[in-house]
Amino acid sequence: MVETDVVVIGSGAAGLAAALSAASSGAEVMVLEASSRWGGSTAVSGGQVWAPANHRMIEAGCADSAEEALTYCRAAAPGRDDELVETFVRAVPALVRFLEEHSPIRFFPVTAYPDTFVELPGGKTARHVEVNPQEVGELGDLDELLWPAPLFAPVLTNQEVLEHRLFSGGPPPLDLIAQRRSDGTVTLGAGLIVGLLHGCRKAGVHLTRNARVIELTRDEHGRVAGVRVDHGGSHRTVRARRGVVLACGGFEHDPTLRAQLLSGPLTHPVTPPIQHGDGLRLAGQVGAALAYPGEYWSWPACQVPGRTWPDAAATPQPQLALPERSLPHVLWVNASGRRFVNESSHNCATAFAELDANTHRPRNLPAWAIGDARFRAKYPVAGIAAGAPAPDWLVRADSLAELAELIDIDPAALEQTVTRFNTMAEAGRDDDFHRGQTRYEHAFGDPTAAHPNLGPVCEPPFFAVPVYPGAVGTKGGPRTDRRARALAWTGRPIPGLYAAGNAAAAVFGPGTIAGGLTIACALTWGWIAGRDLAAAH
Repeated sequence: MVETDVVVIGSGAAGLAAALSAASSGAEVMVLEASSRWGGSTAVSGGQVWAPANHRMIEAGCADSAEEALTYCRAAAPGRDDELVETFVRAVPALVRFLEEHSPIRFFPVTAYPDTFVELPGGKTARHVEVNPQEVGELGDLDELLWPAPLFAPVLTNQEVLEHRLFSGGPPPLDLIAQRRSDGTVTLGAGLIVGLLHGCRKAGVHLTRNARVIELTRDEHGRVAGVRVDHGGSHRTVRARRGVVLACGGFEHDPTLRAQLLSGPLTHPVTPPIQHGDGLRLAGQVGAALAYPGEYWSWPACQVPGRTWPDAAATPQPQLALPERSLPHVLWVNASGRRFVNESSHNCATAFAELDANTHRPRNLPAWAIGDARFRAKYPVAGIAAGAPAPDWLVRADSLAELAELIDIDPAALEQTVTRFNTMAEAGRDDDFHRGQTRYEHAFGDPTAAHPNLGPVCEPPFFAVPVYPGAVGTKGGPRTDRRARALAWTGRPIPGLYAAGNAAAAVFGPGTIAGGLTIACALTWGWIAGRDLAAAH
């Protein structure tokens, strides 16, 4: 039997933060990663961290306080556990400092990224930080180290992507990209994971891949005291003297759990195909109380035909729909040919969960992004570069009526919808869904356009791209307290068991209130769990 102080299940932001936190305080730590690559969902993410009142933002002149952040959180996410919300807000600045002190990570402000609902009390135009470019170095070949990002290669920072307007057709900084590739440095979520891996290695954390935990073990007193692991087909037991951290993500790639638990449709998760609900099942084995199993971090997604993850099943690899929702000269319609949501709002994908009262089927699926030649000339769509020749799979036509026939929508309804949209777009005001009326939306629009998020769809040829219900993770998991301890149905902590990230019940919901909130909560709760375990002698 192998023994250690702390076992961490999963190697994303939550797991590596927990491992680094415990190890830096003197605990012996083992990280068990079920897949052949590190980083989980974090590795393919934007990697930005929503961190109110952190020292890097304040140094940059962005005034903030915990009290303002709490005001914002309570206004934007009412009804959540206020103790946990306050724990997050007051802990995340210290988490940012901790990671800088115990890893090569240095955080920089993302000043071009506002809160989702910045106009609410306590909202701010800048609260995000991201890591400096990280050298992969002795960690090895990046292609074998991490899951590949579906949208951008991780060579530019979020701030650079926004400053160079890469979402809205701006020219990429080719010299900088070439320099980063030559230097072997990575950014975004990949950079965050690389920095955490370096920190964990230096702290003496034992890192093991292809090791899937199949059972939690308990001692004679009922305390979680270790795990049983399937390591390459061989089963073994690892004893954890102080406890176990569940940090192995959600269940968005498990069709059975999705069908049984989620409150809305989720067909195209954009995370690596490794989130099969292990944390949920392990927590259930020991009687953990579950919360928010129906919620998920919803996002609209596009799927390029033939694009797959590098797993044995060649799982389709969708990507987030970003230009297709936020830029001028495009709108979304449902099968009735009608718009149904403010396309550029952060929580637009929640509209996919709306049911038709007469059929009990999703009212707004299938959904299509409808755009014109001006969009294609200026902006990327579904992975196709601006101005590039249209691939065969892109549906296009010289008239809206013809396009409607190709996607099985009533031509008259589509033409009526587009005509009304065009009238509003030319006036710069969406009276139906208020698109383009917030600073969050403007941040992801085209600052060179007359209206950053609005433009008529009137110049042929027209195109249609399917928009699918996607997600960057699920939110259901064991309830935790302010020390990240998993709770039983009695409300008492389960001795020896902790949870963080998407393996735990989400602190915020049901939608999101800030980009980077998923990773911020994962890092913070992981850090709290590791710190508490290190103190548990």
